[in-house]
Amino acid sequence: MRNIGEVVKFRRDGDIGIVRFIGELDTAMREPLIVFFDDKLADGVRYFVIDFSEATYISSAIWGALITVLKHAREIGGDIITCGLKDKTLKIYKIMAFDKVFKTYSDVYEAIKSLKGEG
Repeated sequence: MRNIGEVVKFRRDGDIGIVRFIGELDTAMREPLIVFFDDKLADGVRYFVIDFSEATYISSAIWGALITVLKHAREIGGDIITCGLKDKTLKIYKIMAFDKVFKTYSDVYEAIKSLKGEG
């Protein structure tokens, strides 16, 4: 099994966590991903910008995990927003109606601006 660090890169800007997904995130990454996000929430991150620009495949289990994490974030007044969706990831995102669940922006810069009230 791959390490979460191989498919997820993280940086922080105050209480905003910028999470970049890389390559394929398959079902085996579901639980490690939830633990990863919950650890960041416990460390004071309230908002997440998830950058899909380098993701090539997101399993349905990962989409489900993101809904779980969204619930956890919203319980403490936080949120998850997405950006960088394209091709297959964007198609699935829209088919599963996640565009009705998550705010979506074209890139990380625009997403962060919106969270900071600058956009």
